[in-house]
Amino acid sequence: MNKNSILLIDPNFEPNHSSNLTLLIKIGIDTFSYSIADEDRKLLYAVYDEQECEDGMEKFKERLATDAYLKLHYKLVKAAIYTPNLVFVPKAIFDEKQVNLYTQFFVDTDLKKIYIQSSEQQQFNYVFGIPSTFEDLISATWENVSLLPHEAGLLENVAESNHNQLIIDFTVGSFQLLYLKDKQLNFAQHYQFDGIDELTYYLLLIISQLGINTKQMSLKVCGIIHQGDDKWNLLAQHFNNIDLLVITNSIDANILDDMPVHYYTSLLALQQCG
Repeated sequence: MNKNSILLIDPNFEPNHSSNLTLLIKIGIDTFSYSIADEDRKLLYAVYDEQECEDGMEKFKERLATDAYLKLHYKLVKAAIYTPNLVFVPKAIFDEKQVNLYTQFFVDTDLKKIYIQSSEQQQFNYVFGIPSTFEDLISATWENVSLLPHEAGLLENVAESNHNQLIIDFTVGSFQLLYLKDKQLNFAQHYQFDGIDELTYYLLLIISQLGINTKQMSLKVCGIIHQGDDKWNLLAQHFNNIDLLVITNSIDANILDDMPVHYYTSLLALQQCG
């Protein structure tokens, strides 16, 4: 491991029992993380997180070759990966026979397989594609794998509200933004930034382009952010209502007792995804 990574392990974790456990994987633009849990016994056994990766996908490949915990056999694997090849199609107009209408918005045109997944919490279907090299690597490593878009964890855990919501999930040098307006997803995007000045630029651009009323907007943040740091102070200059987003579930996460739980919100949120 390096200075940008952390591995938290429950001392009672027994790798030889992995066939009863669930592995959650999240691959971002510049991050890679995973968790290991017993969903039946509601116990979290391990969390690994690495920030400031040059490429999240390449870091996953590297860790897969060297990390003994990733080589174990699991009952279920859920892998959420950042991909520019993603559209959200309202269920009311979705036509499974006309998928090519949606994939024309993809960045890549040579994808071997197109994935379609119905959201359980939102009124749309995810239509997405991922690199074939990743598909082949995943299928060669584990049998029971559920592939998800990077945004799924947070979107499947957003509590319904009568107010518009803005959610920002930070890494050290990037953020994922979700804007829900009138109870529906209105905007979703990833941004990479180099320093607070560039983050300020993107924040002001988003506020302007989306016409956000910052005095009334409910802003929830998670990931690598702390109350009182530069990111938080920047947000506080523009928003009146800022809260840390922590996913509440029944799993025992004692290994995170000494860590800010909101660091791992979007990773652990994958537990609720199908």
